[in-house]
Amino acid sequence: MSSHNIVLGPLLGLEGEHANATIYSVCFLSENDVDAANLAYRIGKQSLRSEFTLISGLSRGKLWRAEIAIPLAQLDQVCSYQILIEAQAASYALTRNALVAEWSFFCPAAKQRVQLAFASCNGFSSDKVRAQHPAPMDYLWQRMQQQQVAHMANVDYAEVVDAPYAALIMGGDQIYADAIFNQKQPLYAWSQKPLKQQLSAPVSDTLRQRIDSFYLDTYLRSWTQSAALRYCLASIPSIMMWDDHDIIDGWGSQPYRLETSPAYQAMFDSAKKYFTLFQVRGINNQALQQATSAPAHFGMTLRFRDYGLLVMDNRSQRTLHNIMGSGKADFIQGLAELQAGWQAGQKLLVISGVPFLYRHFSESDNNIRLSIQFDAYDDMADHWRFSTHYDEMCSILQRLLQFQATLQAHTPAKVFIISGDVHVAASGSYREQPNPANPLNTGNIVQLISSGIVHPPPMSMEQSVIRLASSVTQPDIDLGGGCILSATIRKDAAGNRFLFHRNYACMHEGSDHKVWVNWHYETIDFPHANDLTAPAQSQTSPALGYQVLGLPY
Repeated sequence: MSSHNIVLGPLLGLEGEHANATIYSVCFLSENDVDAANLAYRIGKQSLRSEFTLISGLSRGKLWRAEIAIPLAQLDQVCSYQILIEAQAASYALTRNALVAEWSFFCPAAKQRVQLAFASCNGFSSDKVRAQHPAPMDYLWQRMQQQQVAHMANVDYAEVVDAPYAALIMGGDQIYADAIFNQKQPLYAWSQKPLKQQLSAPVSDTLRQRIDSFYLDTYLRSWTQSAALRYCLASIPSIMMWDDHDIIDGWGSQPYRLETSPAYQAMFDSAKKYFTLFQVRGINNQALQQATSAPAHFGMTLRFRDYGLLVMDNRSQRTLHNIMGSGKADFIQGLAELQAGWQAGQKLLVISGVPFLYRHFSESDNNIRLSIQFDAYDDMADHWRFSTHYDEMCSILQRLLQFQATLQAHTPAKVFIISGDVHVAASGSYREQPNPANPLNTGNIVQLISSGIVHPPPMSMEQSVIRLASSVTQPDIDLGGGCILSATIRKDAAGNRFLFHRNYACMHEGSDHKVWVNWHYETIDFPHANDLTAPAQSQTSPALGYQVLGLPY
């Protein structure tokens, strides 16, 4: 029956540990004629059910949400689930003749170290970029699916690196909404107007509806066209935070008068609506720092086994002069909450869409200014080291060092920031320089970058500029009070600081008590795969492969 078709989803979410249980959420978009649904799930020999709650009626269907609370246990568990509509299992079509109607996911033991996956930039910034990339769009999603299927088939693992992914963190640009200005799209006519008219042009009800439909259609297209991505969203519990392309390229880093114009506000309203529904999975998400009916931001704090996670929302209130807005106070409160219940062996993982540590953007350095032909001003203004954000960056780093120093007296506490956005993979660290007033202070914050899982790396010419820009020595950061941070981007054996391949990362603590970060990255045997000036390459027989870069911390 058509009413049993799943239009979008299932979307499996992780909301952290609460009251001796791990909370997961399941959302899906049904067709409009569905009036009720139930979630049937099995944990071992136990069969349970919960009722879905309708959280929104949309033009293309109804969005439903249910929760699964799995009590903390001494052994790993696997949970299998189905969505029941009128007592029949709902499904989606994997192929014309194959339906998928059941999913399963991994819930690790209470004291178990876990393996996390991280991905960002799930799309293309333009049709031209998409057309020039020869590999299948979802090649790395296929890789992640293959890994998860293999590990789920053998949950009696010896090393955590062989465990199923316990969570998937998606750090931004889960969709690319930039096409809204393209011909035949809602804001094409608006984009052709002079700036003065753009700033004041009213948004009719018809145009507002077209904008709303654009964002909904973009999610449906982006999240259903890949069977591998659909598997991962339904079978690996995820935590998502948006970045600019989930709204529009450069959101929050463009002039105030433009972002407060009627057209931009209509875009933001629709983008926020669907981000809340599909990525946050509703305002009842138990990880949200602001548990209100209309949160000003969507920052999250959660505990999950050997990690404490702080997920920063750096887009909801972003301006050219301030990134976090009211989210900064909640970030500080989240640190305090995690610190109060900190357990030996836990690591702090901070999710920031844009990396703190990356190539040095200096408006006064001529070498860096060469990159303006590739990075628009709003892209440069996105970065934490941009002049108007520098003090805010220092404040956040100071808080993270204080968190680490407070815990250090009792147990070593590793602090990681993981980010996407920049379409390369890299790692580095902020290290506190010796201070005669406090010689025992040895703060160290590791920055990890993984980007993007679908978006291709920078073009070959831009790669040269990035290498040139990154050759500039990272200046020290003076946090005041005698606290000086040295910033270093890690080099490989050949002296390269950046990995220019599509990639995703996973991390776990090994039996050696080191945190291992493994970047799974795509290799393509095409000489001009990232050169947009070259003719499109044939997709008939690309020599595709992947490699894994593993580094300990």
